[in-house]
Amino acid sequence: MGYREYDNNPYRIRNEQPKPEARGSPRAPLDFSIHRICPACGKIIKITHSFCKFCGTNISSISPIGRSDEVTKTLADTAVSDPNPEVRKSAVTSIGEFGENDVIGLLSYILLNDPDEQVRKEAASELGKFHHPYSLDVLAKALKDKSALVRKEAIEGLKNIKMMTKKRELEEENDEEKAESKKSIQEKLTSSMPNEIKEEKVDNVDETNKSTDTSNSEPLEEFDTEEKDFYEL
Repeated sequence: MGYREYDNNPYRIRNEQPKPEARGSPRAPLDFSIHRICPACGKIIKITHSFCKFCGTNISSISPIGRSDEVTKTLADTAVSDPNPEVRKSAVTSIGEFGENDVIGLLSYILLNDPDEQVRKEAASELGKFHHPYSLDVLAKALKDKSALVRKEAIEGLKNIKMMTKKRELEEENDEEKAESKKSIQEKLTSSMPNEIKEEKVDNVDETNKSTDTSNSEPLEEFDTEEKDFYEL
């Protein structure tokens, strides 16, 4: 895809396949002060990395959660570590409502790793609302989830992202077409204008300037005459 950069990636693992992660306890060795999560594959990498060493995605445009506000970091920790699935689900919902791109990686991680299907389903739902292209691969992986609820939500998320992407592309094309059309009309009007009219406009400007100069000078002349008469007295 166009958003990935492989050739200049200093962190990418060469000739090595990442080991699959077992879906077990929600507790993970995840410290947001030193880690970040790739939004395209849901893998944990160092917070200082701008490229994912597993999938090669350039993630420099997305800030890690470790550099977010304290509320976001607390919710993120709850979403991945609380033993109660209902609490984790509520945290996921709250994180999604924030609408900030820095949580996309976290939602991807939860979708691929949380042991509870309701939590994974909620993560898939929130990812679909972000309409971010980085979520496409993760939602596609979720189509193989063992839960039919999660697979269904992943399908809806993919549809939402595709529809919004197409809508944005059409809007950009329409904006470009409108700009080109306006420019073309202006050029045609200018080129078709007779030279006499163009010269007349210039003459009108000159006459206006002269008229302005005369009107401005009259009060000064009257003042000068009165002042001269005063001194003669």
